[in-house]
Amino acid sequence: MRTVIKVERAACCVFNNSLNREIASINGVYGVNVDNYKNQVTIDHTNDVSFDLIVAKLEENQYKVLPGQIPQQRDYSNFEWPSEETEEDYNL
Repeated sequence: MRTVIKVERAACCVFNNSLNREIASINGVYGVNVDNYKNQVTIDHTNDVSFDLIVAKLEENQYKVLPGQIPQQRDYSNFEWPSEETEEDYNL
């Protein structure tokens, strides 16, 4: 899962390293990218990671999250895999 969070300002590269370490320390986060030009932070993580926890880590590091960003809720509880197809289905 990928979450992109717009922030008021992205600090210089020195602060990016500490922010990367802070967010990467969250169990389930496997990638962090701070884009100083777009003023956004991209986090790759599992579904178990809380949006609120990510926001808290950003705010602890003096990044102000812009309002109106609510993550999309992904409910896969009713997901059904397509039926298995046989090799005959692929013969042309």
